[in-house]
Amino acid sequence: MGHKGLLSSAFNMSLGYIPVIISIVLCEFITQDTAIYIGTGIGLLYSYYVIHKKGARIPNFILYISTAVLLLLSIAAFIPGDYVPPGALPLTLEVSILIPMLILYLHKKRFINYFLRKREYCSKRMFAQGAESAVVSAHIILLLGIIHFIIISIAIFFSHPLENPANWIIFNLMPPAIFVLCIFLNQIGIHYFNKLMSHTEYVPIVNKQGDVIGRSLAIEAINYKNAYINPVIRIAVASHGMLFLCNRPQTAILDKGKMDIPMECYLGFGETLAEGCRRMVQTAFPGVNGLKPTFSIMYHFENEVTNRLVYLFILDMEDDSILCNPHFKGGKLWQFRQIEENLGHNFFSECFEEEYEHLKEIIGIREKYREF
Repeated sequence: MGHKGLLSSAFNMSLGYIPVIISIVLCEFITQDTAIYIGTGIGLLYSYYVIHKKGARIPNFILYISTAVLLLLSIAAFIPGDYVPPGALPLTLEVSILIPMLILYLHKKRFINYFLRKREYCSKRMFAQGAESAVVSAHIILLLGIIHFIIISIAIFFSHPLENPANWIIFNLMPPAIFVLCIFLNQIGIHYFNKLMSHTEYVPIVNKQGDVIGRSLAIEAINYKNAYINPVIRIAVASHGMLFLCNRPQTAILDKGKMDIPMECYLGFGETLAEGCRRMVQTAFPGVNGLKPTFSIMYHFENEVTNRLVYLFILDMEDDSILCNPHFKGGKLWQFRQIEENLGHNFFSECFEEEYEHLKEIIGIREKYREF
């Protein structure tokens, strides 16, 4: 399995606060309305970039919320009257962001589950992870916001009215500092996660054509079941016109204990098909050289338990003695007639029943030409 995939800074959803930070900083030098317009424009451009950039798309929900808040304030600027009192923009933006963050955090399970149920299997994992990251960011900013308002309450209780520089620090400096600190803490969390998971195995996420569109922890391929497509290598073993079949392990997520071809494994992230086959053969037959499976077909298989793009290989063996291996529980060579007597009786794995006619045809052709 691959060890190359680490959580990128794209999952730091707190970067979505950047347009808000810019508006708060600019309002110290220009009018509040102009600062809001600039922040809104930056938010819209940033959102456009996130949505249309190449590669796996990780939605920044915090950015979309921040931009929506700034856009509403921009529209409100056209209404006569002081919708934001002079000098109050930093605190107004902080409160305006904390309210939707609180709503998001209170409904976090519903928010995440919505994206897990989306039908676009290849992309919904990215949306679900983006939703999870947004909840983390919302949690951090809420904690920092609570600390800020405790400071405000204590300051007003002991000293009212506040005078400069205390007033400026609490109402002008601390709001943008809170957003910046949230970005910083999120990035520390990502760095710690990457360090913790640096030796964790990853598998690629692919579309039905086999193009890699993302990656996931190997354990998630089990936990997320059929949420997205993972590539799987299966190697059938043929010898003297027969197929070698054995019982699937009880630890398998699919068709436990049923008869199947002997080798199956997820392709590792960053691993080629040739490397994956070599790893599987060396694991099954340690110390045996010269075993080279040949690629046969690729097909998409999906049920309520798994969603996989299967790469089927065939390994021809002249010497079937090496198949006497305790690694293959209940393993033996099957004639096609024996297999056909048991097809459709819930005896073989679902994947094998999908592959059988193709395997029979390929092996039959090879044996026919072997006679000449």
